[in-house]
Amino acid sequence: MKNRGFLHVFILVIVPALVTACYDDEGNYDYHELDNVRIDTTLAGIQNEYAIMRFDTLTLQPHIYFNGNLVLADDQAPLDYLWTIYSATSGTGASTTIDTLGTGSRLQSVISRTGGNYIVQLTVTNRRDGIQQYLRLPVAVSEIFDGGWMVFYERADQPGYSDLALIYNRWTKLNVNYDRYYANLYETTNGELLRGHPVRCLDIAVSLASGNNYVGLCTDETLVGVSENSIDHALSFADFFHEPPTVEQPIWYGEHGSGVMSGQSSEVLINAGHVYTNTYSFSATEGRTTRFGVPKFDDGIGQLAAWNAEVPNTLNYGIVVYDQTFQRFRYAGYNEAQLQEFAEQDPNVAAFDVNNTGMQLLMGDWGRGASQSVNLRPYDYLLMQRGDERFLAVANFSTSAPSDPNIGIGLYQLNGLCPEIEQATSLSASHVGSFIFYAAGSKVYNFAYDSGQPATVAWQAPEEGDIVTCVRIMKYYHGTIYGYGLVPRSDNLVHIATWNEEKRKGHLYQYLINPASGILNTTSSFDYPIPGRVKDMAWKFSMQ
Repeated sequence: MKNRGFLHVFILVIVPALVTACYDDEGNYDYHELDNVRIDTTLAGIQNEYAIMRFDTLTLQPHIYFNGNLVLADDQAPLDYLWTIYSATSGTGASTTIDTLGTGSRLQSVISRTGGNYIVQLTVTNRRDGIQQYLRLPVAVSEIFDGGWMVFYERADQPGYSDLALIYNRWTKLNVNYDRYYANLYETTNGELLRGHPVRCLDIAVSLASGNNYVGLCTDETLVGVSENSIDHALSFADFFHEPPTVEQPIWYGEHGSGVMSGQSSEVLINAGHVYTNTYSFSATEGRTTRFGVPKFDDGIGQLAAWNAEVPNTLNYGIVVYDQTFQRFRYAGYNEAQLQEFAEQDPNVAAFDVNNTGMQLLMGDWGRGASQSVNLRPYDYLLMQRGDERFLAVANFSTSAPSDPNIGIGLYQLNGLCPEIEQATSLSASHVGSFIFYAAGSKVYNFAYDSGQPATVAWQAPEEGDIVTCVRIMKYYHGTIYGYGLVPRSDNLVHIATWNEEKRKGHLYQYLINPASGILNTTSSFDYPIPGRVKDMAWKFSMQ
C-alpha cells in the first residue's frame, strides 16, 4: 500500500515536470537594460529654494540626461514632463490642491497661488517603461499687496463680469524701484467671476493698521469685500448688513467724511433706490466691526443719483445725496435717520439752489476747497445737465451747515467753452489747482473754470479707435493719510484709461502733471494693457 501511494505521488509530480521540460517556448521577447534618466541642476542656475512674490514668473530649466546624453529638445527622447505645485504643509485646514504649471522640460509659469509655502515638482516619466524621476524645490510665496493703484474693469473675455488689476511702480507706491502689474486678480484669487458691470472700487481705511481693511468692489449686481493684502473674498453682499435687503441692485458705493475725526466717517451704499450708511471709528488694531443698518428714511425722495458728498469735514452731515427726480440735494444729520431739505437758499448769494437745482447730476468729484491743509476741506465739483446745456456746479458740503443760505457757491456754463462736453464720460477735479479734467471721445480736456477761457486738449489717445473711459487724479479722501504725504505723487499724477471696442482691448496711461495747471509731462510715462473696459480707479490704502 505504501509503495502504491509513493507511485501515485511520483506520477503526479514528476510526469507534469517532464512534459513541461519538453515544451518549446516560441514567445518573442525584447529584453533590454533599463534606461538611465537623470535630472541634473548643476550649472543650471537653479537654487535650493525660492522666495517670490505672488504672480511673479518662476523660470526653471534643469539639465535632463537620457542614457548619458543631454536632452536638447523635448521630442528628442521618449520622456514626458509635468511641473506641478502643491502645499508644503499638511493637516487640518491645509490646501490639498495640486496645480499644473507646465508640460515641458523648461518651466516658465506665473505663480498665482496665495501666500504660503509650496513644493514645485518636476516629474519625468519614461514612456518605454513608466519609470519616473523627480525634482522637488521649496517655494515660499508672499502676497502682501500693501498699496498701489487699483483698476476696476469689465472683462473683455467675459462681458457682464468685473475684475480688478493692481499696479505697482515708483509713482503709485512709496519706496519702490520695480514695476509690477497684476490683472484679473479677483478670478485668479477666488476661482470665480465677479458678476455685474463695474461701478466702483474703494479701499476704505476703517482701520489705520494696514492689513485690517478690505477693498469694496461694487458692481450693478452686487457688492463684495476682498481682503486688503490678498484679494481673497472676505465679505459677500449680506455680510455688509445687519439685515440685508432682498434686492441686490447697487448703483453707488462710497465714503462720507474726511477721516480726521474719529466716528465721523462712514461707508455709503445706494442700493435699489435707498441709501445706507455704516458709521465707524478708526482703530489701530481692529478691522471692520460695524455694518449697514436700515436705510435712511426717504419718504418723498425720488430716484437717487450715483453719487454722494464724500469728504465733508464737519459733523453737520451724516450723508448728502442727490434726488434726480425732484432735482435737489438732501442730507441726513450725523447719526440721524431721515433725509431732509436744506435751509432756504439766498438767491442773491448762492450760485444755485441746492433745494431746487433744475438740473440732472451726471457725475462729480471732490477738489479744491476752503483749505489745502491736512484736514482736507474740499468742495464738490458736479457736472450737471439742463436739457442740452451743461454746467459745472460747485457746492460746499465740507464746512457748511444745513442752515447756511449759500451752499451752492459756483455755477459755470460749459457749452461753448468745453468741446464735446455733451459726450463726457468721466470727470476728475484737482484739489490743488482750479481745474478739472473731463474725458470725451478719444481726448482728455483741461478746463480751468476760474479763467473764463475755453477748455484745452490735455491728452489724445495714441491709437485709432480708442476712447477714454476713465480719468483720475492721484488723491485719497483720508485727511491724515493724505496730508502727511502717505499718498504717493499726491495731486501730480493722472491716470487715463482707454478702450477699443473693435479690438476689445483696454489700456492705462500714467503721466505726471503740474498740480496747479494740470499740464501733462509727456517726457516719461507708464502704460499697461488692461484686459477690459475700465469704469473706476482708485489708490489702494497703505500706511507705508
